[in-house]
Amino acid sequence: MLYGSMNQLVSFIEWFLEYYLPPMIANASPVLVNGRHRIDLGYMFIDGRPLLGAGKTWEGLVVGLYMGFLASIPLYIYFDNVYILLNGSIASLTALIGDMIGSFIKRRIGLKRGDPAPILDQLDFALMATLYYYYVAPGFQQRPYYILYSLLIILLLHILTNNIAYYIGVKDRRW
Repeated sequence: MLYGSMNQLVSFIEWFLEYYLPPMIANASPVLVNGRHRIDLGYMFIDGRPLLGAGKTWEGLVVGLYMGFLASIPLYIYFDNVYILLNGSIASLTALIGDMIGSFIKRRIGLKRGDPAPILDQLDFALMATLYYYYVAPGFQQRPYYILYSLLIILLLHILTNNIAYYIGVKDRRW
């Protein structure tokens, strides 16, 4: 019985890393650069608020994509599957787009950069990566419990890593 449970746990961990490690790394990486070139070019939306805000920069996007690709390399080697490089890179892009959508929503409801938006802050990137995999990766949608467990883990990891980033001085707000 324990052996079967251990196999299931290992199976889930491998699945989680294959599908969510690159987007998680991509989402976390833009804070490593102090980008100056805003993706929204400083434009305001029709509500008079920034389209995305100063925190979404081209430099951050490039670093996120690069780090997501780098995170895909050991997965490609471990699983011996070249599609992991492609899927990890595209999922990284979709994750960064999801984060931008989250930023767009936060600006629309009047939240400033760094203001907390529970659930949205933690899962915007993961939900976009999930949508990508759901429609592209064969068999992904046949693991609904894996998807739900993954989103819960990502929610908790995001809260933990944001707190760590605050305490080591990478982020100026605890949330």
